[in-house]
Amino acid sequence: MKEWLSDLARMAWALFYWNTRKTAYVLRGRSGPCPCHNPSDSGAAMATDCEAVLPWNRPARFRRVCPLLARNDAGRWVCRVRASEVRPFWGRAAGYLGGTVVVLALVVGFGAFGFLRGVGYDVTLRQVFWPRAWSELDGVRARLFIGQAETHYAAGRTRESLAALETAMQLDPGNYQAGMRLAELYQAGNATVADDIYARLLLRHPEDRSEISRAWFRSLLGRGRLTGVAALARRQLAAEPAQAAAWTNALIFSAQHLRQPGLLDTAVDEAVSPATREVLALAGRVARAPAADARRTLLVQTPLIADFPYDRVYRITQLLKDGFPRDALSLLAVSTDQLGGRDIAQFSLAAYATLGDTTRLNREFDAMLAPDRPLHAAELSLLALHLVRYPDAGLLAKVVAAMDRLAGEPNALRIETYLTVFCAAGVQGNQAAMRLAEKHLAATASVSATAFNQYEIFFPSSAADGKFNSTLPALNPFSLECTYAVLDRYLRE
Repeated sequence: MKEWLSDLARMAWALFYWNTRKTAYVLRGRSGPCPCHNPSDSGAAMATDCEAVLPWNRPARFRRVCPLLARNDAGRWVCRVRASEVRPFWGRAAGYLGGTVVVLALVVGFGAFGFLRGVGYDVTLRQVFWPRAWSELDGVRARLFIGQAETHYAAGRTRESLAALETAMQLDPGNYQAGMRLAELYQAGNATVADDIYARLLLRHPEDRSEISRAWFRSLLGRGRLTGVAALARRQLAAEPAQAAAWTNALIFSAQHLRQPGLLDTAVDEAVSPATREVLALAGRVARAPAADARRTLLVQTPLIADFPYDRVYRITQLLKDGFPRDALSLLAVSTDQLGGRDIAQFSLAAYATLGDTTRLNREFDAMLAPDRPLHAAELSLLALHLVRYPDAGLLAKVVAAMDRLAGEPNALRIETYLTVFCAAGVQGNQAAMRLAEKHLAATASVSATAFNQYEIFFPSSAADGKFNSTLPALNPFSLECTYAVLDRYLRE
Protein backbone atom coordinates (compact mmCIF):
# COMPACT_ATOMS: atom_id res chain seq x y z
CA MET A 1 0.00 0.00 0.00
CA LYS A 2 2.84 2.40 0.89
CA GLU A 3 4.58 1.73 -2.45
CA TRP A 4 1.30 2.17 -4.34
CA LEU A 5 0.58 5.49 -2.62
CA SER A 6 4.10 6.81 -3.29
CA ASP A 7 3.83 5.86 -6.99
CA LEU A 8 0.39 7.51 -7.12
CA ALA A 9 1.93 10.73 -5.79
CA ARG A 10 4.74 10.45 -8.36
CA MET A 11 2.17 10.00 -11.10
CA ALA A 12 0.32 13.20 -10.18
CA TRP A 13 3.62 15.07 -10.35
CA ALA A 14 4.97 13.23 -13.43
CA LEU A 15 1.90 13.97 -15.57
CA PHE A 16 2.78 17.64 -15.53
CA TYR A 17 6.57 17.50 -15.09
CA TRP A 18 7.45 15.11 -17.92
CA ASN A 19 4.83 16.38 -20.34
CA THR A 20 6.10 19.92 -19.75
CA ARG A 21 9.74 18.89 -20.43
CA LYS A 22 8.75 16.90 -23.52
CA THR A 23 6.72 19.85 -24.81
CA ALA A 24 9.74 22.13 -24.44
CA TYR A 25 11.87 19.47 -26.21
CA VAL A 26 9.47 19.32 -29.16
CA LEU A 27 9.18 23.13 -29.37
CA ARG A 28 12.97 23.52 -29.70
CA GLY A 29 12.92 21.12 -32.64
CA ARG A 30 14.01 18.05 -30.66
CA SER A 31 17.55 19.42 -30.53
CA GLY A 32 19.73 18.62 -27.57
CA PRO A 33 19.34 15.69 -25.18
CA CYS A 34 15.94 14.03 -24.91
CA PRO A 35 14.61 14.83 -21.42
CA CYS A 36 13.51 11.29 -20.56
CA HIS A 37 16.26 9.24 -22.26
CA ASN A 38 19.40 8.01 -20.48
CA PRO A 39 22.03 10.45 -21.83
CA SER A 40 24.64 7.67 -22.04
CA ASP A 41 22.56 5.50 -24.38
CA SER A 42 22.24 5.71 -28.15
CA GLY A 43 18.72 7.17 -28.36
CA ALA A 44 17.61 4.27 -30.56
CA ALA A 45 14.23 2.68 -30.12
CA MET A 46 14.07 -0.26 -27.66
CA ALA A 47 17.74 0.29 -26.80
CA THR A 48 17.58 3.48 -24.72
CA ASP A 49 16.81 3.33 -21.03
CA CYS A 50 13.95 5.51 -19.69
CA GLU A 51 15.37 7.99 -17.22
CA ALA A 52 11.96 8.88 -15.83
CA VAL A 53 11.17 5.49 -14.29
CA LEU A 54 14.21 5.27 -12.02
CA PRO A 55 12.50 6.50 -8.78
CA TRP A 56 9.31 4.43 -9.29
CA ASN A 57 8.68 1.37 -7.16
CA ARG A 58 7.00 -0.33 -10.11
CA PRO A 59 8.22 1.20 -13.39
CA ALA A 60 5.29 -0.31 -15.31
CA ARG A 61 3.03 2.21 -13.65
CA PHE A 62 4.80 4.97 -15.57
CA ARG A 63 2.98 3.76 -18.70
CA ARG A 64 -0.03 5.73 -17.43
CA VAL A 65 2.08 8.87 -17.94
CA CYS A 66 3.91 7.79 -21.11
CA PRO A 67 2.71 4.82 -23.22
CA LEU A 68 6.11 4.81 -25.02
CA LEU A 69 7.63 2.92 -22.10
CA ALA A 70 8.38 -0.75 -22.91
CA ARG A 71 10.40 -3.64 -21.57
CA ASN A 72 12.97 -5.14 -23.95
CA ASP A 73 14.16 -8.71 -24.18
CA ALA A 74 16.91 -8.04 -21.65
CA GLY A 75 14.32 -6.97 -19.07
CA ARG A 76 15.28 -3.27 -19.13
CA TRP A 77 12.69 -0.46 -19.15
CA VAL A 78 13.36 1.39 -22.41
CA CYS A 79 11.68 3.84 -24.80
CA ARG A 80 10.14 2.11 -27.78
CA VAL A 81 10.72 5.10 -30.12
CA ARG A 82 13.88 6.94 -31.04
CA ALA A 83 14.64 10.38 -29.61
CA SER A 84 13.33 12.18 -32.72
CA GLU A 85 9.86 10.68 -32.08
CA VAL A 86 9.49 11.44 -28.39
CA ARG A 87 6.39 13.51 -27.71
CA PRO A 88 4.18 14.66 -24.76
CA PHE A 89 0.84 13.06 -23.88
CA TRP A 90 -1.27 15.92 -22.53
CA GLY A 91 -4.46 14.09 -23.40
CA ARG A 92 -3.62 11.46 -20.84
CA ALA A 93 -2.83 14.13 -18.29
CA ALA A 94 -6.15 15.82 -18.97
CA GLY A 95 -7.98 12.50 -18.82
CA TYR A 96 -6.47 11.48 -15.52
CA LEU A 97 -6.99 14.95 -14.08
CA GLY A 98 -10.61 15.04 -15.26
CA GLY A 99 -11.23 11.52 -14.03
CA THR A 100 -9.76 12.38 -10.64
CA VAL A 101 -11.91 15.47 -10.39
CA VAL A 102 -15.01 13.48 -11.34
CA VAL A 103 -14.26 10.73 -8.83
CA LEU A 104 -13.57 13.22 -6.06
CA ALA A 105 -16.73 15.11 -6.97
CA LEU A 106 -18.76 11.90 -6.84
CA VAL A 107 -17.25 10.88 -3.51
CA VAL A 108 -17.78 14.31 -1.99
CA GLY A 109 -21.22 14.70 -3.59
CA PHE A 110 -22.58 11.33 -2.51
CA GLY A 111 -21.03 11.83 0.90
CA ALA A 112 -22.74 15.20 1.23
CA PHE A 113 -26.01 13.74 -0.09
CA GLY A 114 -25.90 10.93 2.47
CA PHE A 115 -25.01 13.31 5.29
CA LEU A 116 -27.77 15.80 4.42
CA ARG A 117 -30.33 13.02 4.07
CA GLY A 118 -29.21 11.57 7.38
CA VAL A 119 -29.63 14.93 9.10
CA GLY A 120 -33.14 15.23 7.69
CA TYR A 121 -32.81 17.53 4.68
CA ASP A 122 -35.07 16.48 1.80
CA VAL A 123 -32.32 17.15 -0.72
CA THR A 124 -32.09 15.65 -4.24
CA LEU A 125 -29.02 14.50 -6.19
CA ARG A 126 -29.57 17.31 -8.67
CA GLN A 127 -29.40 19.89 -5.88
CA VAL A 128 -26.10 18.41 -4.66
CA PHE A 129 -24.31 17.93 -8.00
CA TRP A 130 -25.70 20.73 -10.18
CA PRO A 131 -24.13 24.12 -9.24
CA ARG A 132 -27.08 26.08 -10.57
CA ALA A 133 -29.33 24.18 -8.17
CA TRP A 134 -27.25 25.06 -5.09
CA SER A 135 -29.37 28.17 -4.62
CA GLU A 136 -32.25 25.80 -3.81
CA LEU A 137 -30.48 24.41 -0.74
CA ASP A 138 -31.64 27.26 1.47
CA GLY A 139 -35.18 26.30 0.53
CA VAL A 140 -34.44 22.67 1.42
CA ARG A 141 -33.09 23.74 4.80
CA ALA A 142 -36.14 25.93 5.28
CA ARG A 143 -38.44 22.95 4.66
CA LEU A 144 -36.66 21.03 7.41
CA PHE A 145 -37.40 23.82 9.87
CA ILE A 146 -40.99 24.00 8.64
CA GLY A 147 -41.35 20.31 9.42
CA GLN A 148 -39.86 20.87 12.86
CA ALA A 149 -42.29 23.74 13.39
CA GLU A 150 -45.26 21.50 12.60
CA THR A 151 -43.95 18.85 14.99
CA HIS A 152 -43.51 21.41 17.78
CA TYR A 153 -46.97 22.85 17.13
CA ALA A 154 -48.63 19.43 17.21
CA ALA A 155 -46.95 18.85 20.58
CA GLY A 156 -48.23 22.17 21.92
CA ARG A 157 -44.81 23.88 21.86
CA THR A 158 -45.90 27.09 20.16
CA ARG A 159 -42.79 29.07 21.08
CA GLU A 160 -40.46 26.46 19.56
CA SER A 161 -42.70 26.31 16.49
CA LEU A 162 -42.43 30.07 16.01
CA ALA A 163 -38.63 29.94 16.39
CA ALA A 164 -38.35 27.19 13.76
CA LEU A 165 -40.57 29.10 11.32
CA GLU A 166 -38.58 32.30 11.83
CA THR A 167 -35.39 30.39 11.03
CA ALA A 168 -37.04 29.01 7.89
CA MET A 169 -37.99 32.52 6.81
CA GLN A 170 -34.43 33.77 7.39
CA LEU A 171 -33.06 30.96 5.22
CA ASP A 172 -35.68 31.41 2.51
CA PRO A 173 -37.47 34.79 2.82
CA GLY A 174 -39.69 33.98 -0.14
CA ASN A 175 -40.94 30.67 1.27
CA TYR A 176 -44.71 30.84 0.89
CA GLN A 177 -45.55 27.91 3.17
CA ALA A 178 -43.41 29.20 6.05
CA GLY A 179 -44.77 32.73 5.68
CA MET A 180 -48.40 31.63 5.77
CA ARG A 181 -47.84 29.37 8.77
CA LEU A 182 -45.89 32.04 10.64
CA ALA A 183 -48.61 34.61 10.05
CA GLU A 184 -51.24 32.15 11.27
CA LEU A 185 -49.34 31.54 14.52
CA TYR A 186 -48.59 35.21 15.12
CA GLN A 187 -52.15 36.43 14.58
CA ALA A 188 -53.24 35.19 18.01
CA GLY A 189 -50.41 36.74 20.04
CA ASN A 190 -48.86 39.46 17.91
CA ALA A 191 -51.38 40.61 15.34
CA THR A 192 -49.24 43.49 14.05
CA VAL A 193 -46.49 41.09 13.03
CA ALA A 194 -49.05 38.81 11.38
CA ASP A 195 -50.45 41.70 9.35
CA ASP A 196 -46.93 42.68 8.23
CA ILE A 197 -46.23 39.11 7.12
CA TYR A 198 -49.47 38.91 5.14
CA ALA A 199 -48.68 42.24 3.46
CA ARG A 200 -45.19 41.02 2.48
CA LEU A 201 -46.62 37.76 1.19
CA LEU A 202 -48.99 39.67 -1.09
CA LEU A 203 -46.03 41.55 -2.56
CA ARG A 204 -43.81 38.47 -2.96
CA HIS A 205 -46.49 36.08 -4.22
CA PRO A 206 -49.01 37.95 -6.37
CA GLU A 207 -49.93 34.65 -8.04
CA ASP A 208 -51.32 33.48 -4.67
CA ARG A 209 -53.13 36.73 -3.95
CA SER A 210 -56.55 35.11 -3.54
CA GLU A 211 -55.41 32.53 -0.98
CA ILE A 212 -53.33 35.05 0.99
CA SER A 213 -56.18 37.57 1.02
CA ARG A 214 -58.65 34.99 2.30
CA ALA A 215 -56.32 33.94 5.13
CA TRP A 216 -55.61 37.56 6.04
CA PHE A 217 -59.32 38.35 5.88
CA ARG A 218 -60.18 35.58 8.33
CA SER A 219 -57.41 36.79 10.63
CA LEU A 220 -58.65 40.37 10.55
CA LEU A 221 -62.29 39.37 10.91
CA GLY A 222 -61.55 37.01 13.80
CA ARG A 223 -59.83 39.85 15.65
CA GLY A 224 -62.63 42.30 14.95
CA ARG A 225 -60.25 44.53 12.92
CA LEU A 226 -63.01 45.80 10.67
CA THR A 227 -61.04 48.75 9.32
CA GLY A 228 -58.53 46.27 7.94
CA VAL A 229 -61.31 44.04 6.65
CA ALA A 230 -62.87 46.97 4.78
CA ALA A 231 -59.55 48.01 3.20
CA LEU A 232 -58.79 44.45 2.10
CA ALA A 233 -62.31 43.92 0.76
CA ARG A 234 -62.10 47.09 -1.32
CA ARG A 235 -58.83 45.95 -2.92
CA GLN A 236 -60.14 42.46 -3.60
CA LEU A 237 -63.34 43.71 -5.19
CA ALA A 238 -61.18 45.09 -7.98
CA ALA A 239 -58.68 42.21 -8.03
CA GLU A 240 -61.08 39.28 -7.60
CA PRO A 241 -64.42 40.06 -9.28
CA ALA A 242 -65.35 36.35 -9.33
CA GLN A 243 -65.72 36.53 -5.52
CA ALA A 244 -67.67 39.79 -5.59
CA ALA A 245 -70.44 38.51 -3.28
CA ALA A 246 -68.06 37.51 -0.48
CA TRP A 247 -66.02 40.72 -0.58
CA THR A 248 -69.14 42.89 -0.94
CA ASN A 249 -70.61 41.26 2.15
CA ALA A 250 -67.36 41.82 4.09
CA LEU A 251 -67.29 45.49 3.11
CA ILE A 252 -70.95 46.14 3.94
CA PHE A 253 -70.63 44.31 7.28
CA SER A 254 -67.57 46.39 8.20
CA ALA A 255 -69.09 49.70 7.14
CA GLN A 256 -72.25 49.01 9.14
CA HIS A 257 -70.44 48.18 12.39
CA LEU A 258 -67.89 50.96 11.94
CA ARG A 259 -70.80 53.31 11.18
CA GLN A 260 -68.89 54.64 8.19
CA PRO A 261 -71.13 54.51 5.09
CA GLY A 262 -68.52 56.59 3.30
CA LEU A 263 -66.49 53.38 2.89
CA LEU A 264 -69.24 52.10 0.62
CA ASP A 265 -69.30 55.29 -1.43
CA THR A 266 -65.58 55.06 -2.04
CA ALA A 267 -65.81 51.41 -3.05
CA VAL A 268 -68.55 52.12 -5.61
CA ASP A 269 -65.99 53.77 -7.88
CA GLU A 270 -63.45 50.92 -7.43
CA ALA A 271 -65.67 47.87 -7.96
CA VAL A 272 -65.42 46.19 -11.35
CA SER A 273 -68.87 44.60 -11.54
CA PRO A 274 -71.86 46.90 -12.27
CA ALA A 275 -74.00 44.71 -10.00
CA THR A 276 -71.53 45.15 -7.15
CA ARG A 277 -71.56 48.91 -7.63
CA GLU A 278 -75.38 48.94 -7.46
CA VAL A 279 -75.49 46.91 -4.22
CA LEU A 280 -72.81 49.07 -2.59
CA ALA A 281 -74.62 52.24 -3.59
CA LEU A 282 -77.88 50.81 -2.22
CA ALA A 283 -76.20 49.86 1.08
CA GLY A 284 -74.79 53.38 1.35
CA ARG A 285 -78.22 54.94 0.94
CA VAL A 286 -79.82 52.51 3.40
CA ALA A 287 -77.12 53.15 6.00
CA ARG A 288 -77.96 56.87 6.04
CA ALA A 289 -81.76 56.54 5.98
CA PRO A 290 -84.20 56.05 8.89
CA ALA A 291 -85.59 52.52 9.16
CA ALA A 292 -88.91 53.34 7.47
CA ASP A 293 -87.22 55.09 4.55
CA ALA A 294 -84.69 52.25 4.31
CA ARG A 295 -87.57 49.79 3.95
CA ARG A 296 -88.98 51.70 0.96
CA THR A 297 -85.52 51.94 -0.58
CA LEU A 298 -84.99 48.20 -0.25
CA LEU A 299 -88.46 47.10 -1.45
CA VAL A 300 -89.79 49.82 -3.76
CA GLN A 301 -87.34 52.45 -4.87
CA THR A 302 -84.46 50.22 -6.03
CA PRO A 303 -85.14 47.44 -8.58
CA LEU A 304 -83.88 43.96 -7.81
CA ILE A 305 -80.71 42.86 -9.61
CA ALA A 306 -81.49 39.75 -11.62
CA ASP A 307 -78.00 38.31 -12.06
CA PHE A 308 -76.49 38.94 -8.61
CA PRO A 309 -78.04 36.74 -5.86
CA TYR A 310 -76.19 38.61 -3.14
CA ASP A 311 -78.50 41.56 -3.82
CA ARG A 312 -81.39 39.48 -2.38
CA VAL A 313 -79.23 38.24 0.51
CA TYR A 314 -78.34 41.82 1.49
CA ARG A 315 -81.93 43.10 1.25
CA ILE A 316 -83.43 40.25 3.29
CA THR A 317 -80.69 40.52 5.92
CA GLN A 318 -81.20 44.27 6.22
CA LEU A 319 -84.98 43.97 6.48
CA LEU A 320 -84.55 41.50 9.34
CA LYS A 321 -82.09 43.82 11.10
CA ASP A 322 -84.44 46.75 10.71
CA GLY A 323 -87.33 44.77 12.20
CA PHE A 324 -89.40 43.96 9.08
CA PRO A 325 -89.59 40.14 9.13
CA ARG A 326 -92.82 39.90 7.12
CA ASP A 327 -91.30 41.97 4.31
CA ALA A 328 -88.21 39.76 4.51
CA LEU A 329 -90.38 36.63 4.12
CA SER A 330 -92.22 38.18 1.17
CA LEU A 331 -88.94 39.00 -0.58
CA LEU A 332 -87.64 35.53 0.27
CA ALA A 333 -90.69 33.95 -1.34
CA VAL A 334 -89.95 35.61 -4.71
CA SER A 335 -86.21 34.90 -4.48
CA THR A 336 -86.14 31.13 -4.03
CA ASP A 337 -84.78 30.60 -7.56
CA GLN A 338 -81.84 32.91 -6.74
CA LEU A 339 -80.92 31.48 -3.34
CA GLY A 340 -79.65 28.14 -2.07
CA GLY A 341 -81.59 25.92 0.32
CA ARG A 342 -79.35 26.80 3.27
CA ASP A 343 -79.97 30.53 2.78
CA ILE A 344 -83.69 29.99 2.52
CA ALA A 345 -83.78 27.93 5.73
CA GLN A 346 -81.56 30.41 7.57
CA PHE A 347 -83.65 33.44 6.61
CA SER A 348 -86.91 31.66 7.37
CA LEU A 349 -85.78 30.76 10.89
CA ALA A 350 -84.51 34.30 11.45
CA ALA A 351 -87.84 35.76 10.34
CA TYR A 352 -89.83 33.45 12.67
CA ALA A 353 -87.54 34.40 15.57
CA THR A 354 -87.95 38.10 14.82
CA LEU A 355 -91.74 37.64 14.68
CA GLY A 356 -91.61 35.82 18.00
CA ASP A 357 -93.31 32.79 16.41
CA THR A 358 -91.93 30.17 18.82
CA THR A 359 -94.52 27.61 17.72
CA ARG A 360 -93.28 27.69 14.13
CA LEU A 361 -89.66 27.66 15.27
CA ASN A 362 -90.18 24.61 17.44
CA ARG A 363 -91.98 22.88 14.58
CA GLU A 364 -89.11 23.58 12.18
CA PHE A 365 -86.47 22.42 14.69
CA ASP A 366 -88.47 19.27 15.48
CA ALA A 367 -88.83 18.48 11.78
CA MET A 368 -85.09 18.79 11.13
CA LEU A 369 -84.15 16.91 14.30
CA ALA A 370 -86.78 14.19 13.94
CA PRO A 371 -85.32 10.91 15.24
CA ASP A 372 -86.67 8.92 12.27
CA ARG A 373 -84.59 10.81 9.69
CA PRO A 374 -80.80 10.94 9.19
CA LEU A 375 -79.24 14.08 10.66
CA HIS A 376 -76.33 15.69 8.86
CA ALA A 377 -73.70 17.93 10.42
CA ALA A 378 -74.57 20.82 8.09
CA GLU A 379 -78.17 20.78 9.31
CA LEU A 380 -77.25 20.79 12.98
CA SER A 381 -74.69 23.51 12.32
CA LEU A 382 -77.40 25.62 10.66
CA LEU A 383 -79.65 25.29 13.71
CA ALA A 384 -76.80 26.10 16.12
CA LEU A 385 -75.84 29.11 14.02
CA HIS A 386 -79.41 30.40 14.28
CA LEU A 387 -79.15 30.15 18.08
CA VAL A 388 -75.97 32.27 18.07
CA ARG A 389 -78.02 35.06 16.53
CA TYR A 390 -81.32 34.32 18.27
CA PRO A 391 -80.69 32.55 21.63
CA ASP A 392 -83.41 30.21 22.87
CA ALA A 393 -82.85 27.85 25.81
CA GLY A 394 -85.45 25.28 24.73
CA LEU A 395 -84.17 25.04 21.17
CA LEU A 396 -80.58 24.86 22.41
CA ALA A 397 -81.43 21.80 24.50
CA LYS A 398 -82.73 20.06 21.39
CA VAL A 399 -79.61 20.87 19.41
CA VAL A 400 -77.26 19.77 22.19
CA ALA A 401 -79.10 16.46 22.55
CA ALA A 402 -78.73 15.82 18.81
CA MET A 403 -74.90 15.97 18.82
CA ASP A 404 -74.71 12.24 19.56
CA ARG A 405 -76.27 11.52 16.16
CA LEU A 406 -73.33 12.82 14.11
CA ALA A 407 -70.97 9.90 14.71
CA GLY A 408 -70.96 8.87 11.04
CA GLU A 409 -70.22 12.33 9.63
CA PRO A 410 -66.70 13.35 8.44
CA ASN A 411 -64.47 14.70 11.21
CA ALA A 412 -64.04 18.16 9.66
CA LEU A 413 -67.81 18.72 9.50
CA ARG A 414 -68.32 17.39 13.01
CA ILE A 415 -65.62 19.69 14.44
CA GLU A 416 -67.22 22.71 12.78
CA THR A 417 -70.65 21.72 14.06
CA TYR A 418 -69.50 21.05 17.63
CA LEU A 419 -67.74 24.41 17.72
CA THR A 420 -70.89 26.16 16.49
CA VAL A 421 -72.95 24.40 19.16
CA PHE A 422 -70.34 25.39 21.74
CA CYS A 423 -70.68 28.98 20.57
CA ALA A 424 -74.49 28.85 20.74
CA ALA A 425 -74.22 27.52 24.31
CA GLY A 426 -71.62 30.14 25.16
CA VAL A 427 -73.87 32.97 23.99
CA GLN A 428 -76.47 31.80 26.52
CA GLY A 429 -73.88 31.10 29.23
CA ASN A 430 -75.06 27.49 29.41
CA GLN A 431 -72.08 25.83 31.10
CA ALA A 432 -73.51 22.30 30.94
CA ALA A 433 -74.07 22.55 27.18
CA MET A 434 -70.60 24.01 26.69
CA ARG A 435 -69.07 21.08 28.60
CA LEU A 436 -70.96 18.58 26.47
CA ALA A 437 -69.76 20.28 23.26
CA GLU A 438 -66.21 20.21 24.67
CA LYS A 439 -66.54 16.48 25.29
CA HIS A 440 -67.57 15.83 21.68
CA LEU A 441 -64.74 18.02 20.40
CA ALA A 442 -62.14 16.30 22.56
CA ALA A 443 -63.26 12.94 21.17
CA THR A 444 -63.01 14.21 17.58
CA ALA A 445 -60.00 16.54 17.50
CA SER A 446 -57.21 17.89 19.67
CA VAL A 447 -58.47 21.21 21.02
CA SER A 448 -56.45 22.55 23.94
CA ALA A 449 -58.03 23.15 27.31
CA THR A 450 -56.54 26.66 27.19
CA ALA A 451 -58.63 27.45 24.13
CA PHE A 452 -61.82 26.31 25.86
CA ASN A 453 -60.96 28.39 28.90
CA GLN A 454 -60.62 31.45 26.68
CA TYR A 455 -63.99 30.76 25.06
CA GLU A 456 -65.68 30.32 28.40
CA ILE A 457 -64.25 33.62 29.63
CA PHE A 458 -65.36 35.39 26.49
CA PHE A 459 -68.94 34.29 25.95
CA PRO A 460 -70.49 35.31 29.28
CA SER A 461 -68.75 38.68 28.97
CA SER A 462 -69.59 41.66 26.84
CA ALA A 463 -67.47 43.53 24.34
CA ALA A 464 -67.07 46.35 26.85
CA ASP A 465 -65.14 44.06 29.22
CA GLY A 466 -62.07 44.32 27.02
CA LYS A 467 -61.91 40.56 26.35
CA PHE A 468 -63.32 40.77 22.87
CA ASN A 469 -60.16 41.43 20.86
CA SER A 470 -57.94 39.22 23.01
CA THR A 471 -60.16 36.16 22.68
CA LEU A 472 -61.40 36.08 19.10
CA PRO A 473 -58.04 35.09 17.55
CA ALA A 474 -58.57 31.65 19.05
CA LEU A 475 -61.81 31.29 17.08
CA ASN A 476 -60.04 30.32 13.86
CA PRO A 477 -61.63 26.84 13.79
CA PHE A 478 -65.07 28.48 13.70
CA SER A 479 -66.80 28.62 10.35
CA LEU A 480 -66.89 31.96 8.61
CA GLU A 481 -70.65 32.18 9.20
CA CYS A 482 -70.18 31.60 12.91
CA THR A 483 -67.46 34.23 13.16
CA TYR A 484 -69.74 36.73 11.44
CA ALA A 485 -72.57 35.81 13.82
CA VAL A 486 -70.40 36.23 16.94
CA LEU A 487 -69.10 39.58 15.74
CA ASP A 488 -72.55 40.77 14.73
CA ARG A 489 -73.86 39.94 18.17
CA TYR A 490 -71.10 41.37 20.33
CA LEU A 491 -70.28 44.41 18.24
CA ARG A 492 -73.86 45.56 18.69
CA GLU A 493 -73.66 45.30 22.48
